Amino acid sequence: MEPRRINHRHVELAQKILDVAGERGLSRGERLAEQALASLCNVSRTPIRKALQVLAERALVTADADGGYLLAVDPVATARLEDTPDGRGEGEIHAAILRDLAAGRIAEAQTVAALQRRYEASRQAVQNALMKLAEDNLAERGAGQQWLLKQFAIGGDAAAKSYEFRLATEPLALTMPDFRRDVPALTALRQSMLILSGMDERDFDRKLFDRTDYDFHLTIARGCGNPFMAEALVNHHRRRRASPPAGHVNAFRLMQSNLEHLQILEQIERGQMELAADLMRVHIQLSQSQRPRLAGRGVPPAFKLVSR
Repeated sequence: MEPRRINHRHVELAQKILDVAGERGLSRGERLAEQALASLCNVSRTPIRKALQVLAERALVTADADGGYLLAVDPVATARLEDTPDGRGEGEIHAAILRDLAAGRIAEAQTVAALQRRYEASRQAVQNALMKLAEDNLAERGAGQQWLLKQFAIGGDAAAKSYEFRLATEPLALTMPDFRRDVPALTALRQSMLILSGMDERDFDRKLFDRTDYDFHLTIARGCGNPFMAEALVNHHRRRRASPPAGHVNAFRLMQSNLEHLQILEQIERGQMELAADLMRVHIQLSQSQRPRLAGRGVPPAFKLVSR
């Protein structure tokens, strides 16, 4: 029987499960609870099950007699997962489409056949890359055989427009009357933020920061209590994460950003939502400028005021 084709996103999520296990000090033989993983990874239990199957097929977890899975390896010492050859092709095509779209080398309206010719790739690989773009809200199906790519989301002024949108919505999301605090998710975020805060510029883990940053903003979006706002913010952050970086941000600014996240999280935990919203506004403005604070080399004054 031929091995089943593995979804690229399930491999990504499987790696995230290993990363989360390592960050939380889990060791060989410990149980991986689906619901806890779903909360930590900000997804539903269905994709978690698929990702755990990927890990089981690679002998990195084993089935538990009582149901679920147990870690079969030390997650910290385990090499990073590699996708299938098809999956790597999808990733390369996905990245190439984004690069060409941002540079204006391809039009927004495309067909699978045209992209096959351009990238000399199989139809299946191109279709999978387009589906991944669609999941990230960077493409959608058009009329007939066409796909419509969203150049506005990755063009030259996309970052500025993104910050404008976030300034108008993220602080407001924190003050919605039905905002719900996801305590397990907030606890997991705090643990990751504290790990990051213990690092210096030389060993700062950018991948852990990127994942924590994404999960932090997604947790706020999903907790706001307004389904229209939640949908808009979740879609925006997925698109932001998938888009090519606008430029290099130095490690000091990322360390500073992590401390800002931690201060906002503290106010959410205390129920001080107006203060959390004010800090979010300052955080987004500081991220927009992306200028390291050379004088003082510390947390901005607005955040020092609420430090405990």
